Amino acid sequence: MYSRKISSPPASIIKNGRAEFGTYKGISQKLDIKGMRAPYAGVPLPSFISKLRIKSRLNYLFQTEKFIGMTEFFDLKVFGTVQVIFWDKQTGKKYSYFCFMGPRKRIIPVYTTAGTCVCSRKTRYTKVFWGRNHEHLAMKFNVKGDSNRPDASASFFSPADSKNHTDYLFVNPSPASSRCSATWFSTMEIQGKININRKEEDNSKGIAALAVNRTYIKFHSISTHVWGMGKIKDKNVVFQLRSSNLDAADQDRYNENILIVDGKETALPSIVITHPFGIDKSWIIQDTESMVDLTFEPVSINKRDRNIIAMRTSYTTIYGNFTGVLLDSEGNKINLKNFPGIINRNLLRL
Repeated sequence: MYSRKISSPPASIIKNGRAEFGTYKGISQKLDIKGMRAPYAGVPLPSFISKLRIKSRLNYLFQTEKFIGMTEFFDLKVFGTVQVIFWDKQTGKKYSYFCFMGPRKRIIPVYTTAGTCVCSRKTRYTKVFWGRNHEHLAMKFNVKGDSNRPDASASFFSPADSKNHTDYLFVNPSPASSRCSATWFSTMEIQGKININRKEEDNSKGIAALAVNRTYIKFHSISTHVWGMGKIKDKNVVFQLRSSNLDAADQDRYNENILIVDGKETALPSIVITHPFGIDKSWIIQDTESMVDLTFEPVSINKRDRNIIAMRTSYTTIYGNFTGVLLDSEGNKINLKNFPGIINRNLLRL
């Protein structure tokens, strides 16, 4: 059966111009990948130029009794974007809110000990913050509606001492060892509420996941992220799967794929994601080790394209349900049927 070594995290991701590649249980003090030696084709570019090629993203995914959704921050240096999107799991109704942010020094913090990621516009207030020394990780938003959508607000809180709180660090070549991609992935139980048009729609316990990534990008970058979260036989089940043109050459040794069942992790192999009949039809997600065999049936799709001077971005976020089997490290089958999740496909062209 496939396995991948999971170690203790390094004090620093970059040491003497080289990355400490690997999969780690726990997290370094900083999620910082600056300082790679000649990251582009071995050409010793000035550091301020190579730093501009580092892009960051933060995804906070949540699921409660009634809703499933995601808050997403993109830090593209020249500008940033924020999206709040969630769905009513019973009806499939979508609530989507988007905000464009102008240039700033940094949108997503590098410190994992404490940090705040915020969009402070009055009509699109969104905040994700953590203080590991104070044992919390939280998210809130307050967004104004229009003729097509209602006002909405939410607040979620998770104590870090929950038995189902986990932290993982993935440091992977991207695609070779001259560049790297680093991801902090955390899962947690949450307590929170969602209000729509100032009316409380949900106030219940749930599950959430945080994924923060920094990577040296290509001029044309495409990535697909897959997240599933829910309960199976009273156990919290969360998984993350990813495929992109920035993946390591040796994908089975270095990837971000992981399954977590009640706080116990299983490293998963590289996967192939296809949708032969279109993105609105069945998606097929499989590996070569018989540990991942899933189909994903979309319920609702949100697509947003932006063309800004010489830059093009395309975000597709899909809510749907998984059916199939995942295998944990002990060979136990995790059978999924109508298991809720989100697929996020992003394209960035500079």
